[in-house]
Amino acid sequence: MRWALVGMVALGMIAQAQPVPRELERRTSQFFKLLMAGEIERAYEQLAEGNPQRDSLWLEQLCERTRQFQRRHGLPLGWELLRAEWHGKALLRLEYLEYYDALPLRWELLFYRSPRRGWLLLQLRMEERPEALLRRAE
Repeated sequence: MRWALVGMVALGMIAQAQPVPRELERRTSQFFKLLMAGEIERAYEQLAEGNPQRDSLWLEQLCERTRQFQRRHGLPLGWELLRAEWHGKALLRLEYLEYYDALPLRWELLFYRSPRRGWLLLQLRMEERPEALLRRAE
């Protein structure tokens, strides 16, 4: 059991060895700041910059879902990065917790570093169900 714990700690340190690139820190911070200001469309547009899906139905649906969530719960009060998982050198999954008055909202963002186009947002998920919040954090 002791060695399993040491192995898990070592793996955790390896996973955290690469920091989040400054460009992605800037983009995600700007995204959450714009959401806090109620500027939902601008938030998604700047986050998905350079993404081939930027003008798709996918983006419109995310904006509408966020608008509905903010109508029910108000504007967000803050956020924090929970986890950064690198998969090789070009794929990075970021997990954030965004705080509202009555509950948190979990965000998963998957970025790909294109050799020619830089960082592209491949996937974005928002999760408000409490059981899903806990399942991912374990």
